[in-house]
Amino acid sequence: RCLSMKEKLMRCSQCQVAKYCSAKCQKKAWQDHKRECKCLKSCKPRYPPDSVRLLGRVIFKLMEETPSESEKLYSFYDLESNIKKLTEDKKEGLRQLAMTFQHFMREEIQDVSQLPPSFDVFEAFAKNLGMK
Repeated sequence: RCLSMKEKLMRCSQCQVAKYCSAKCQKKAWQDHKRECKCLKSCKPRYPPDSVRLLGRVIFKLMEETPSESEKLYSFYDLESNIKKLTEDKKEGLRQLAMTFQHFMREEIQDVSQLPPSFDVFEAFAKNLGMK
């Protein structure tokens, strides 16, 4: 959260994955980390790549989001999809990420109906590619 550079970081005492510069920062971050923490503990010792963890955090935020019109800037749904630009090899890689994501999130989301409306995991990973 604070982005301070420290030589020695503290690990989350529960999942042992998330790192913090201080107990104060860990406490501030707990609201955002607690659902991820549960997922990380369930897949120990085979932790997912950062892209899977990031998408998990995005989904948790989307699930609790209720912005008013005046607060709304851009949403995750406004990001451009790159699916049409992908080679079959890249699509296969995204399918693997989507499967890893489903395994990672199984403690928090057991059914696709629990995802935000019209959310597609494969499409979400394709949005993250930043193709030119």
